[in-house]
Amino acid sequence: MKNNEKIIGIFGGSSFLAKYAIEKLCKQGYRIKIGTRRPWLVNNLKTIMGSPGQIEVIKTNIFNSESVKNLLNNCDYCINFCGQLCEKKITFGQLHAHWPEMLAKISNKLNIKKLIHISALNPLQNHPSKYMSSKMLGEDGIKNNIKNYFILRPSLVIGNGDDDFFSTFGMLAQLSPVIPIPGTGKNLFSPVHVSDCADAIAKLLETENLKDKIFEITGPKNYSFKNLIEIFLKEIKRKRILVSIPWRIMKIQSYFLQYLPKPFTITPDQILLLKNDSIPTGKFPLLKDLGINPKDINSIFKYWIRYRTGGEFNK
Repeated sequence: MKNNEKIIGIFGGSSFLAKYAIEKLCKQGYRIKIGTRRPWLVNNLKTIMGSPGQIEVIKTNIFNSESVKNLLNNCDYCINFCGQLCEKKITFGQLHAHWPEMLAKISNKLNIKKLIHISALNPLQNHPSKYMSSKMLGEDGIKNNIKNYFILRPSLVIGNGDDDFFSTFGMLAQLSPVIPIPGTGKNLFSPVHVSDCADAIAKLLETENLKDKIFEITGPKNYSFKNLIEIFLKEIKRKRILVSIPWRIMKIQSYFLQYLPKPFTITPDQILLLKNDSIPTGKFPLLKDLGINPKDINSIFKYWIRYRTGGEFNK
């Protein structure tokens, strides 16, 4: 482990990507302060990832400016992983738009050297999906309130552990001979391994004088939704019937499916999100511009040990 005196304030520390990033940053010697409203979800990180005293977990209300300031006090850097795919008690506007703007203002006042914000690929203010339009508003809130920012826009993030995409279809493959495919299944993704995303965060913290502020975090190849499921089923050695469901039918079904427990929750807003491709635009730098060669999905699967139940993956 490297010696490092820098302190990083992290919000959304229980997320899939955050756990990978925290592990990597701990190995590089950073001190970590994790702000969360549910400390018990991340307390285990203190023992499995960091050295004694390296990780501090602080109960934090991200919508209370004083609570946020308390967490960021004495921090050099800040990383925001907060996000949600489904609206519940907290709206997309609150979490994806209002919160990043407030965080940028506080970080600026506290002279945070770098603020890294995890957004989403291809956000638009007029996007039909509230999730995606709120992501764009959040980016604007950061750009307008702090100069020392970096925004990462990942495509579909995959990897061992809490990968919602393949875990969901793994469970479906256990329970049903039929796998539903939204629309024709031709919508495109550029899946990126979670460890490559974590590497990008570490690179941005280490590198000085970067001119680029926004990075598209994607894999080396584009795959259709249907192709991803076919590759997955081949790897887990399961034969299942793929059935295309028209978008209008999927949207009607989603009004009922949104009330199912995870990982089977599908909301009307997610249907609008799925109808659009999640591939790089070519307008922003990629992982390769940070010196990172992203892993292709076909080279990743063979390292995963697949369990016959639950659709979970671990190295």
